[in-house]
Amino acid sequence: MFFFKNYLLTHLYIFFVFLTVNFIEFSTNKVLAKTFVVSKIEVVENYNLSFNKIKVIDRGFAKAFNDLSKMILEGKDLKKINETPIEDIKKLVDNFSILDEKFINQKYKNVMEVEFNRKKLIKFLNSKNITISLPKKIDVLFLPVLVDLETNSFNYLNDNIFVKNWENSNKNYFQIKYVLPNEDVEDYLTIKNNFKNIENYNFEKILKKYNFENVIIMIIFKSKNNIKFFSKVNFDDKFTVLNKKFINRNIDNLSELNEIILSIKNNYEDNWKSINKMSPSTSVPIRLSVKSSNTKKSLKLENALSNLDFVNDYKIEKFDSNEIIYKVYYASSPKRFLKDISFYDINIDITSTNWKIK
Repeated sequence: MFFFKNYLLTHLYIFFVFLTVNFIEFSTNKVLAKTFVVSKIEVVENYNLSFNKIKVIDRGFAKAFNDLSKMILEGKDLKKINETPIEDIKKLVDNFSILDEKFINQKYKNVMEVEFNRKKLIKFLNSKNITISLPKKIDVLFLPVLVDLETNSFNYLNDNIFVKNWENSNKNYFQIKYVLPNEDVEDYLTIKNNFKNIENYNFEKILKKYNFENVIIMIIFKSKNNIKFFSKVNFDDKFTVLNKKFINRNIDNLSELNEIILSIKNNYEDNWKSINKMSPSTSVPIRLSVKSSNTKKSLKLENALSNLDFVNDYKIEKFDSNEIIYKVYYASSPKRFLKDISFYDINIDITSTNWKIK
């Protein structure tokens, strides 16, 4: 009877390990099979004898691919895929749906949603020596100051022509949402008192009123038709100073003004994308230890790993009666991993080689 029990327990243990490993493999495949979804793709075509719905859908695929490219690639990499044939784009599409379609005044209009296979897309871009940035929307506290060098004066918030027209230049691929501070006389006076040294002023007195991790301080220097943007950008604790000049531009011309704003916004988007770059070939291996008896924590961890965008792969490296050790391949820094996984209410002790789930 004793031997029978041992035999049974041994086989149950092996069976449990087998199920766990297979579950992890399933979770890993789920991570790799995620799609990039591009919504609100509008396509308009003349409705006449030569109308071809398949060609219209192909145009939607091309437009969605263009939007997705701008969402996950820095501007300098876009030219490498500008001439991608539609047949190559279609190979990257997992699924699509037509959300709305109308026939108005001999024109056909539809609104599409397109899903691109993440694994195939990454492989395609790797073949072009392009590293993607994972799309991630953020709210940013936006402090804009317009300095007129000729009159030695400044405009803040609602008196700033750039602020008034800032939302006119919006694109489907933008990840940054700009949040303006409240109109505050005290803030205005703070800027006025530091006006002569505005480039070096840290705006700390204004910033501490708002609980924002991500901040853009945009100072615009205007002299006749020459404009210089000096921006202090803090994304995910990474501080950057950006400079951009525009020569012979008339900001009283709405078209020129919107072009300038779009260019600056693309600059900020590129800066955010540079922080979120993902490189599967240089994944950081991270080992996490969980007590074998704590099934709830194991499942909670696996759920988090399945949903973290920078997790390329993970597996069980060791399993015994005391602990389960997960090996995670993370396409960013360990610091970023700790920050991202904390959103799933998972606390980690990093004092040992194998980090322990508390």
